[in-house]
Amino acid sequence: MDSDSSHPDRRVRVASPEAVSFLLVPEPLLPEVEHPCRIPVKNVEEAEFLAAALQEHCGLYLGTRAADFPELAQWGDATPVGVRVGGPWKKDPPENVSELLARIPVRNAVSEGRQSFSEAEQARPLERIDPVLVHKRDPANVLLANACRVGALHQFNAFTESPEFVFDHPSGHVQGMLLTELARQAAIAAIHGVGLPLDWTLILTRLTLEFRRFVRNDVPVVIRTFTSFRLPEWSEPVRSDGRRNRMWIAVQGWQEGTCCYSGLIGAVSAKEAS
Repeated sequence: MDSDSSHPDRRVRVASPEAVSFLLVPEPLLPEVEHPCRIPVKNVEEAEFLAAALQEHCGLYLGTRAADFPELAQWGDATPVGVRVGGPWKKDPPENVSELLARIPVRNAVSEGRQSFSEAEQARPLERIDPVLVHKRDPANVLLANACRVGALHQFNAFTESPEFVFDHPSGHVQGMLLTELARQAAIAAIHGVGLPLDWTLILTRLTLEFRRFVRNDVPVVIRTFTSFRLPEWSEPVRSDGRRNRMWIAVQGWQEGTCCYSGLIGAVSAKEAS
């Protein structure tokens, strides 16, 4: 598969840690490497998925220890940056997909200054995304704002109140139904963001979420997604003969540097009959 056209000659393996914003590093090598965003990897399978997620922003660093990690070295030297650009992630989600994505901090060199991450940044304006991207008519019902792409990852700040949701009593945390709607909207926006035409049908077929901690309603929330539909640098239009295309979307909700909930959404897309 062709590499990203803006990096035609670069392979995933890099000679210097300073070359990229995200550095994939074998776990045993971590103590020897200085980098603001080191991401540990155990094997080629983990590195392949993380490279697909981070695209041109990441590199694999082995330093002088390539001989200690021959499989990673061979993969990194053979794989062009932007691995799998142009097509979908055709594999099932890794069993530890949420844990893998959680290794990538939502506050990073790409998203810094574009989104709010802490209570001190609460005053940053929230600019809602286009309602059509989440299949809404009323902009007030759009819960996503400050969209940011980090490789193939889509990140959004979130509104924690909506006129569509009226709950029985006030609470200091965000209700689970609203968190579920955030995940749904983020999945739809991400799929359109990587090329699904707005006039195509998109049906959500599965939703599983794991809630790890309460999400406060007075601190910025970041929603992040990765979709298997296709990776974003593909320049060709989506083609379909009317057959349904199945996909999955990994979603996470972050607050104050912690992943508070995560899960998987299944979806089917097809071109509507004209």
